[in-house]
Amino acid sequence: MDILFLLKKIVSNFLMPLSVIIAFITTGLLMLGRKKKRQKTGIFLIVLATILLAAFSYGFIANALVAPLENRYPPLLNPENHPQARDIRYVVVLGGGSFPEGELPLSSRLTPESLARLLEGMRIYHRLPGTKLLLSGGAVFQDVQPEAATLTNVALMMGAREENLIREDQSLDTSDQARLIAAVIGKSPFILVTSAIHMPRSMALFRKQGLAPIPAPTNYLAVPQTHFRPGSFFPGTVPLQKAEAAIHEYLGLIVTYMK
Repeated sequence: MDILFLLKKIVSNFLMPLSVIIAFITTGLLMLGRKKKRQKTGIFLIVLATILLAAFSYGFIANALVAPLENRYPPLLNPENHPQARDIRYVVVLGGGSFPEGELPLSSRLTPESLARLLEGMRIYHRLPGTKLLLSGGAVFQDVQPEAATLTNVALMMGAREENLIREDQSLDTSDQARLIAAVIGKSPFILVTSAIHMPRSMALFRKQGLAPIPAPTNYLAVPQTHFRPGSFFPGTVPLQKAEAAIHEYLGLIVTYMK
């Protein structure tokens, strides 16, 4: 595995909210046994970490971070009515993670993100006869086989025709996917399927390759609620996960535009 890729993943994880909060608390506790001036700094870091933890654990704050990313592109509800529908030859699905083969059934070998993306890709593929379904994802970290292989097996289980499936199984991240997919499809019009929160960065990377994808976002996290529920007034781990996903994408967009 590329050492720069591994380093990038490690650094990005250090910048996630929970990592920062734990670093603040740890540093703050170490400072409590020091001189009085450092004790005040330690208390400040602990209080700041507590505020950050509380803030990121509430849904309305997490949704405020997620919504600008997810609302950048509307869902592709009726792909057959798109102005370029007759010219579209590919439906590209970006993998979002998979699990190693083992005792799990095939339907459980994809992460919820990957499964949602594949389901949307299959919906569009069935509504646009004559298109090819391009499934993308390499073997990253613990994966024994490329993610594209698992996506392909699940797509076949869902009724896709084997002759209509194309695998891109060498990529390690979205930047790789854009570069390798561009080499496969050239300038052909295509639909790009990925999680709504991931779509802005994906579109930017594919456009850098000279492509013009038609976005089809799915797997929405910031779904508007019509009414409050009891859980809305309490912190939780799900909002924290949403906040981390949003910050990961914002950092990714910064890096993308800096290149």
